[in-house]
Amino acid sequence: MGNLLTGPTARVASAVLALLALTAGCASSPTSSSSPAAPAPPAPSPAASTSAGDDQAAPAPGAAWRPSAALSGERLAAALLPDADLPPGSTAEAPVVASTATALDPKAEAAAQQHPECAPVLRAMFERPAESVRRWYVTGNNVLANRTQIDVAGLADGRSRERFEALRAAVTGGGCTGLRLDNGNGGVQLTVEPVPWPGLDVPAVGFQVRTPTGAVTSVGGFTRVYLWAAVGDNRVLFLTADDTAHAPSLRPELVTPQLRRLLAAAD
Repeated sequence: MGNLLTGPTARVASAVLALLALTAGCASSPTSSSSPAAPAPPAPSPAASTSAGDDQAAPAPGAAWRPSAALSGERLAAALLPDADLPPGSTAEAPVVASTATALDPKAEAAAQQHPECAPVLRAMFERPAESVRRWYVTGNNVLANRTQIDVAGLADGRSRERFEALRAAVTGGGCTGLRLDNGNGGVQLTVEPVPWPGLDVPAVGFQVRTPTGAVTSVGGFTRVYLWAAVGDNRVLFLTADDTAHAPSLRPELVTPQLRRLLAAAD
């Protein structure tokens, strides 16, 4: 696609990448980047939580669990949203494939041990399964609130539902509301809050992670917004981020068609 970063845009985007590594305390994590600001979805009350690993637990209302085998390799890459389905004025960067699984950074692992109630959140943020494929989608300028990361993965170990239920319990059940993470500079406080996504056809957990410092273009700290959606033993993870004052949110016009594409690929 060519280099989208030029002049002031390049400087801001570079600052965002460095900032995300700092506030997360996990400099090696490729999930740490920036993204879009669109109208937030409606916010009805979140679904009730269930215990991790309970295969009999009912998924969120209106989102039946779909038993689908894990995809891998070319099928995962083909399941990513193509350029033709992007909103007007959007572009996409080259897909990046994880050849091996990426575990938690040691500092995030230490935080997971210290705050076990938040371990599912940290793992959703930083772990990356082998053969997962991710891509950045850019709407407008390649800075801050215009970027959405989409990461698709097949979880061949059969623990997709266990992971989903653990994350939902941590986020919507109030198990994880915040933690302190070592960033090599005295630590940073993370606040975790649910972000409801009603009307989806698949089980999904939305959440945001806020830090009190690290804003790039305004005051008020930094916020990352995530959506973890499951299609059987496959999951798609969406991420966007910006200064908290700018109220970042994921773009439904990217989320909805990507979910439909993954559903079709997993059938």
